Amino acid sequence: MKRAIIVDSGCSPTPDWIEKYNLKFMGMKVYIDGKEYTDGVDLSKEKFYDLVEGAEEIHTAQPSLKEIMNIYESLKEEGYDEIVDIHFSSKMSGLYNTANMAKNMLNDINLKIVDTKMVSIGASLVARRIVELLNEGREFEEVNELIPKIIDNTFMEFSVPTLKYLIKNGRIGKAAGMAGTLLKIIPVLTVEDAEITPLAKVRGLNKAYKTMSESLFEFIKNKPYNIKIYKIHGFESNKEQEEKVFNMFMDKFQTLGYDYELIEGRIWPTVACHSGPEVFGLAVYGEEKPL
Repeated sequence: MKRAIIVDSGCSPTPDWIEKYNLKFMGMKVYIDGKEYTDGVDLSKEKFYDLVEGAEEIHTAQPSLKEIMNIYESLKEEGYDEIVDIHFSSKMSGLYNTANMAKNMLNDINLKIVDTKMVSIGASLVARRIVELLNEGREFEEVNELIPKIIDNTFMEFSVPTLKYLIKNGRIGKAAGMAGTLLKIIPVLTVEDAEITPLAKVRGLNKAYKTMSESLFEFIKNKPYNIKIYKIHGFESNKEQEEKVFNMFMDKFQTLGYDYELIEGRIWPTVACHSGPEVFGLAVYGEEKPL
């Protein structure tokens, strides 16, 4: 069977991963001061961060139903017998639901639509484990039954200096109660039940680093198998913050002696439009027993 696997820009894929598994890509629309781009197609991360510094308005939109149908139909014409389409959380975008609409209208194509219930680096780690299992030769139905466990095995966290982007773009989720309370407070956020959720409110970046590194360690310390660590930042000025959390975490993590895969990069425009470009975060994946 010839299978195509699609990932979207909200899953923060890296070029080497796309190339390794010959993945197909679906980019969200990004608007910067009214001009339309397609994330990962005519808008690189470098170009986005150059443009966004002076921008007054940034937002995203999903591909149209017709565009999604065209992607599926093109893959069928290329001879693919099965298409697995992996998306970031359906509670943060309508893309997953639109993909299902396309599926219902194209009943002659063997389509599997996956909701990672995560975003960015968290969605990426969920997608990576799904892709690995499929490439081991497992049937989609078997892997699909494991997806809730894969999501449970994933933990992500991030911090931003302001919640204004999350509020403005309607992605604030369960962190809404933190709005208006951030004077000298650093929010540490995670994704829980497919929504952005507050993990902690701390005073000062040093406490944020400590909280984030300890949360990562507590999550992963009893999960020694198939560990992946993904660190990410927005502006280059946020890279130092990302590194401080990572180094504090690694000081403890490396005492465990576990093998791991490290992934790093800049946050994709699709997500940065909603979190705000001043962002840094880390995610970990691990298993108590191999799936």
